[in-house]
Amino acid sequence: MSEKFIGYFRLLDACAQRGCPACRCVRESGRLHLDALIYEQVTDADTRRRLRASWGFCNMHAWMLLEIESSYLGAGIIYEDLLGLLVRRVRRLGDRSRAVRFASWLAALGWRRGRPTIAELYRRRDLCPVCANAAEAEDQYLRTLVRFIDDPEVVLAYANSDGLCAPHVLRTIELEAGNPRVPQLLDRTLQKWEGFREDLESFVRKHDYRNKEPFTEAEAESYRRAFELLAGAPGLFGNDLHASRRGDGRASPPRRSTVIPVEPRREASPKHER
Repeated sequence: MSEKFIGYFRLLDACAQRGCPACRCVRESGRLHLDALIYEQVTDADTRRRLRASWGFCNMHAWMLLEIESSYLGAGIIYEDLLGLLVRRVRRLGDRSRAVRFASWLAALGWRRGRPTIAELYRRRDLCPVCANAAEAEDQYLRTLVRFIDDPEVVLAYANSDGLCAPHVLRTIELEAGNPRVPQLLDRTLQKWEGFREDLESFVRKHDYRNKEPFTEAEAESYRRAFELLAGAPGLFGNDLHASRRGDGRASPPRRSTVIPVEPRREASPKHER
């Protein structure tokens, strides 16, 4: 099966579950890629080089390792190497006060700093390799959804889903600008958003102390669904906690890195332990 064919059926499966189907597909793609990387490429030189350039996995994918069965040995091998690299980088700083005095002396002489600081190196690190792969998968899923928006199975599946979240709607508009199928997707999504808003409005109204009417299941979950609608699935789009430290205070995404190709997972033989 082609990748697009596989993506088509994964989208159908995701539509049958709660939340944004694209968020679910992207998260699962990241988990599958991480699983294959840990299983097949722990000792691969190119993989280790890219992981060093990204200072390991991002926060979300590092903790996702705990969800992968028998990943601890592979993760331990990778992070022992990364921790050793971090120790060597920090050790090079030497005595802090001595380094500060030396830098001040050079500045007084008019010398410019030649090498970036360790903090600058961290800010300039490559994108998490699993995120890079998931970003490619994300675009493929969104394009597949637009391409098959009139397909009877997709029409039915999307009608029964919670629809796309706002970040994925905006990404779809960006990817498929000018595609005549996009307005159909937007119309169907807006209908769902209006329904969620009505549930949330009713949820707020029924908190009035004079109300005797019980909450419906949709109303009781409305605020959680609104979270995902506006912000995407938990952890998928990161946060803006350190955005101001990038210089302009904007929540700009990190730069992309080379995608690590991962071969399909093979069954382990008795001599090949994870």
